[in-house]
Amino acid sequence: MVVNLTKGDVIAIRLASDMNQQQFAKHIGVSQSFLSDIENGRRRVSPYFVWKLTRKIDASDPALQERIRRLSVVADFR
Repeated sequence: MVVNLTKGDVIAIRLASDMNQQQFAKHIGVSQSFLSDIENGRRRVSPYFVWKLTRKIDASDPALQERIRRLSVVADFR
């Protein structure tokens, strides 16, 4: 299954997880500067990044899904 995420999705997932960039980057196993580049559109969301993200975030949690959905709308306009 291929999962396509936008930078807004990544921001929404991070915010829904109640973490700042540094905490979230450490949690998923990337550097804060790498995460910043993704969130600011300087780097694309690669399949490898999505794999790292989905290994650490339980997106099956309905409460998290709802927070992500609500935040994605706003985050895509950043």
